[in-house]
Amino acid sequence: MMTEGKTIILSSPDELLPLITEAVRIALCEHPTNTSELPDKRLLAPKDVEREFGIPQRTLAYWRQESVGPAYTTFGRRIFYERDVLEAYIASGRIHTSESSKC
Repeated sequence: MMTEGKTIILSSPDELLPLITEAVRIALCEHPTNTSELPDKRLLAPKDVEREFGIPQRTLAYWRQESVGPAYTTFGRRIFYERDVLEAYIASGRIHTSESSKC
């Protein structure tokens, strides 16, 4: 449809959703978010834990199933890890060698 030299495209939301989703995906790939610019979140979803600490989501799920690993919180069906708890859990596995104790 042409109106005064401008093109108007009529689309339903169902037609636009895949286009918008693809545009957002491409934009994020071209301009990845720098996590150092984001404020520190206190509660982290498993995907955030994987991105920030490098612990795969499947490992976290296995630890929850086996009742090992860092403590977590549920809110409905969603799972969250507290940043402080994760950092303490990681630090608890730290091995001090004779070289590291000289500092």
